[in-house]
Amino acid sequence: MEAVDVNSMNLGIPLYLWMLLFLVFLVIAFIGLVIYSSRKGMPRDILPPQNKQSKLLKEQYANGEISEEEFLKRMKSLEKRSAKR
Repeated sequence: MEAVDVNSMNLGIPLYLWMLLFLVFLVIAFIGLVIYSSRKGMPRDILPPQNKQSKLLKEQYANGEISEEEFLKRMKSLEKRSAKR
């Protein structure tokens, strides 16, 4: 049997390129983690219009700005609009 020189084996991509690729991966992962964690705490004001309107309507009713009759009438109107879509 002949001895094989491990240092002269050609593995395709040199080790320093693998290390560079791994470093690039770590940097991209770190940037992604920072972006994800910063957006996670942000308030999201992307409610559909019906949800915004019903929320506003509930607040008006809770503050006593509108009567129960008016509240129910407007809620039914909102439900009809959402059913048409």
